[in-house]
Amino acid sequence: MKFLDQLSLARRNLKRQKGRTRLTLISIVIGSFAVIAVLTITFTANRTITDFFEKTGLLYSIDVYRTANAPLDDALIAKIEAVPGVASVSPKVEMWFYERVEFAGVDSNAFTAFAERANGTTKHVIVAGRDLQDSDTGAIVVVSQDLADALTGDAAEALVGQQITLVTNPSYVGPDQRVENCDLQTGTCSSVDIQATVVGIDQGRQTLRFPLSYGIDQNEATYYSEIDSCEGFNDPNYRCEDGFVIQSSNYILESGYNTIRIRSESEDALESISAALVTQFEMKNQADLEADEEDFVFSVGRDSLKDFLEVAQIISLALLALGGISLLVSAIGVINTMLMATLERTREIGVMRAIGATKRDVLRIFTVEAALLGFLGGVWGLLFASVVILGVGIAVASSGSLGFTLDIPTLIFSGIVPSSIVIVLTTAIGIISGVLPARRAARLDPVESLRYE
Repeated sequence: MKFLDQLSLARRNLKRQKGRTRLTLISIVIGSFAVIAVLTITFTANRTITDFFEKTGLLYSIDVYRTANAPLDDALIAKIEAVPGVASVSPKVEMWFYERVEFAGVDSNAFTAFAERANGTTKHVIVAGRDLQDSDTGAIVVVSQDLADALTGDAAEALVGQQITLVTNPSYVGPDQRVENCDLQTGTCSSVDIQATVVGIDQGRQTLRFPLSYGIDQNEATYYSEIDSCEGFNDPNYRCEDGFVIQSSNYILESGYNTIRIRSESEDALESISAALVTQFEMKNQADLEADEEDFVFSVGRDSLKDFLEVAQIISLALLALGGISLLVSAIGVINTMLMATLERTREIGVMRAIGATKRDVLRIFTVEAALLGFLGGVWGLLFASVVILGVGIAVASSGSLGFTLDIPTLIFSGIVPSSIVIVLTTAIGIISGVLPARRAARLDPVESLRYE
C-alpha cells in the first residue's frame, strides 16, 4: 500500500471518531502551544536584549552609582578617564521637574527627561535629524521615536527643527522660574512653559535627552524670602535684591552626579577597569552583597546581561517542564485513542489481512494514523501559539513599555526553530505512542479477527 493511500485511510479513520480525536488533539495542542510559546518568547527576549546591549554599547559599559555623601564629580571623572582601557565617561543628570511635554495641541506625560555628555559613551540610533553634539548648549533636545510619534500622530520626522513646550511641575525653582509665580509660604510655584528645539529623533523609549550643560543649569535652584529692606544686609552666603533674600544652589555642582557611565575600549578591558575601580577608587561591585557599605557601587553591563539571561533560562525551564507534562499527557491520550481504534476495528483488520494485507501494512496504517494525530496537534498548536504570540508582541511593541524595540520580524524569525522542533516532536510522540497499538493490531489473527463481534 502506498504512503498516500495510508495517509488517506488514516485521515478517514480519525474522522470516524471525531469526539475522541478532538479530545486527543486538544491535549496535544495545549502541550505544543506551551512549548512553542515558551521557546519563542525565550529566544526572542534573549536575542532582542542582547542586540539592545550591543547596539547601545551597554555590553561594554560600567555604571557607577553614588550611595553616600562622597562627591561623584568632574574631578573623579577625570581620574577615571585616565584609567587604561576607558574610552569615555559620561555623567547622567535626571531632569525630574518636567511634568508634561506639548506640541501642536497634543501633550504627553509618559517620558523621562535627562541630560548626558554627548561623547558616544551611550550609543543612540538616530532615525531623523542628528544626535547631540559637544557644542550644543541651551534647550536642545533629542526625542525618542515613540514619544515623537505620539506628539505628531506617527510622523516623528516632522518634529525635527520644531519647538516643543516643556511644562514644569510646582516644585520647579530653576532659572526659568520667577518669584512672582511662587507662593513663598508653601514653597510651591506655578508651572512654567519652557521652549526646547528638537534636533533629532532616536530609537529610545519615552525619553527626552538634553546636553549635559543644560541639565546642570536647570538644576540651579533659587529660593526667595521676603525682607523689609536690604539696607544693612550683609551675609556672604545670600544676596538681597528688591526686598528679597535670595539663596541659590546647584545640587549637581555642589554634591556631584548620582550616576556616571563608563565605556570601555573593548569587552576585554572590562575586567581591568572593574579592578581599577575597586583598588584605586575603593568602589564595590554591585554584585557584592556588601556593596551598600561603600560610597560608590558599580555594575558591569555584561554581568547585568548575563544575570538576566540566567533568570530567563530558569523561568523558561520551569515553563517548559509544564509543557512537557502536557505533552506526556497527550502521549497517553494517543495511546488510548489508538488502542480503542484497534479494538473497534478488529473485524476491519481481519478483512484487510484476508484480502492480502501483510502485518507490515497493518502496522504502517496504525503508525501513520498516530503520526498524523501528533502532526495535526503540533500544527494547530503552532497556529494557536502564533496568534497569541503575535498579538502579545504587537501590544508590547506599540505600548512602548520596554526600554528596547521588540520588532515583529525578530519575533517571527525566533519562532521558526522552536515551531519546527515542536511539530517534529509531536509527530514523533504520535509515532512512538502509536507503536504499541499498531503492533497489537498487526499481530491479530485474521480468522479470529473476522469472527470478532
